[in-house]
Amino acid sequence: MLSRALIFLALAAHSFAAVQVAFTVSMQNPSAHTFHVRMRCEGLRAPLEDFQMPQWSTGYYGIMNFSRYVSNFRATDGAGRALVWDKTARNTWRVVSGNSPAILLEYDVFGATAFSASNYLGEDRAFLSPAGLFVHPSGILDVPVTLELETPPALSNKPHISTGLDPVNGKASTFSAPNFDVLYDCPILIGSHERLMFEVRGVPHYVAVENVPASVSRMQMTADLKAIVTAATNIFGEAPYRHYTFLMMGRGGGGIEHSNSSANQFDGESLTKPAGYLRWLSFIAHEYFHNFNVKRIRPLALGPFDYDQENLTDLLWVSEGISVYYQDLLLVRAGLMSREQYLDKMAAAIAVFENAPGRNYQSATESSLNTWSSGSGVAGDRNTTISYYNNGAMLGAMLELNIRAASANRRSLDDVMRGLYRKYYVQQKRGFTAAEFRTECETAAGAPLGEVFEYASTSREVDYARHFALAGLRLDMTSAPTDGGYIGLHTSTREVPPSELPLPTPGRGGGGRGGAPVFRLIVTDTAPGSPAANAALQAGDVVISVDGTPASASVLQKTIESKPASIKLRIARHGDEQDVTVQVAPNFKRSYRFTESTELGLKRSILEGWLRREGNQEP
Repeated sequence: MLSRALIFLALAAHSFAAVQVAFTVSMQNPSAHTFHVRMRCEGLRAPLEDFQMPQWSTGYYGIMNFSRYVSNFRATDGAGRALVWDKTARNTWRVVSGNSPAILLEYDVFGATAFSASNYLGEDRAFLSPAGLFVHPSGILDVPVTLELETPPALSNKPHISTGLDPVNGKASTFSAPNFDVLYDCPILIGSHERLMFEVRGVPHYVAVENVPASVSRMQMTADLKAIVTAATNIFGEAPYRHYTFLMMGRGGGGIEHSNSSANQFDGESLTKPAGYLRWLSFIAHEYFHNFNVKRIRPLALGPFDYDQENLTDLLWVSEGISVYYQDLLLVRAGLMSREQYLDKMAAAIAVFENAPGRNYQSATESSLNTWSSGSGVAGDRNTTISYYNNGAMLGAMLELNIRAASANRRSLDDVMRGLYRKYYVQQKRGFTAAEFRTECETAAGAPLGEVFEYASTSREVDYARHFALAGLRLDMTSAPTDGGYIGLHTSTREVPPSELPLPTPGRGGGGRGGAPVFRLIVTDTAPGSPAANAALQAGDVVISVDGTPASASVLQKTIESKPASIKLRIARHGDEQDVTVQVAPNFKRSYRFTESTELGLKRSILEGWLRREGNQEP
């Protein structure tokens, strides 16, 4: 109780003090991959102070446990006297500060992983992922921060420093952030990389380039990036930052978006070939569009951030998936991708999604919620999970076409994105809920869009052909035999509310309402004419067992893949249990192709308005 009272008094004291924080990072031994961090914090004046390091980095939805790389932690007061401290949680250091007006911390951070969310220090370069490098006073994020970088000679005599942070005038290698949220959102690249620049709407855009062959035209890269930024800012009518930095690290794979920068890893050699260069443009367009969609147009859960735990949302299919949708749409509008290339890529994405068994077991909203634990967004077992990236892109296209069709092509998904940007980012300065996102879409359409939103929240069969026909596109499908079996059953895994579980047996632990979570496999849909439909399975049926084994998505899928002649499902329907035998049919791999209709009228207008070329002219 005493320590809680002291922490309360400390927080109360903070509200009356002007807290100032300054960091210095030295990199004197790059061969050891170790950063040395010094922090000076003034204005706290409390008997105890907790300092915490984030558990994750914005833009990467996974717990990173950054504090495990910290060593040699020390604390002193302003006079250099040692302060007693203890580590009270995985990412928390409690310092007995004794009301000292200044606290100085020192610690080392090991960084040997070249990844966009990790710290790296080597003989050739340094990459700073601030969330994994800097601690903050517990509960205190909205205070100004300065950062001085002491770079070693090994990184070249005058290394370049590229970051979204603002430089401090008159102080070399020193930067500032208005608060810790901005600091944590600004990665830093240090080394001998090239630096390019262009302007859009009078705003400078800096490009740091490393590990890209000299044969790749820098002039072309800059022109194409400018065209992408122009196409994106034309949607919203402004660039919402004072400057933007592209960190182009041409080695590795993966990108992470930030409010005025992006950290992009890719195969630099691939840019020497047209197909690889186009993939790179698409990848960069995705990360850039995120400065609108997720950094500013964001679900309610994604800000203000809780850096100590997962920030769960079922809307990553909007934040990530619709950004995938826009990444190639921006290229079409900028004249960097043809309509045919766009439609071929969309058809290929549909094929990838439809041929993965996971579509039968998980929805886009479930994939969004589960990404922190299962990696369903970018990894995961595609036999039982989906990617909200690919699925969200197709949902974005269907929202686009339905909004255009219902509004006689007067409104589009651009209107939705602009509306979200103005209402929730500019005016209300908060994120939006799932209901508010749907309202914006249906307001733009002037009609209900329940079917598309049901596709997002369930694993039901998708009628792509009917939705793309709204733009006069015919979707042809061909199929060929492949491994495994097929029953055409769509399900969802749902946790049983504790109130519906039996009470535990008196005197015995485990199970019941106090035990581990219990899940049910629920039928959401059956494909028309499929074995599951012929067996009269219905939405809402609870699958209890599969051939006598307790049911789960993985059990059902593995049983189907073994290609038995039939499977026996024990189900519950309206409280009554029964056995249902389902025949297992041969499995087929599907391929898709779009063909444009020659008809005129509204459908042609929708197609032309949707996949239009704008060039790269600013208004």
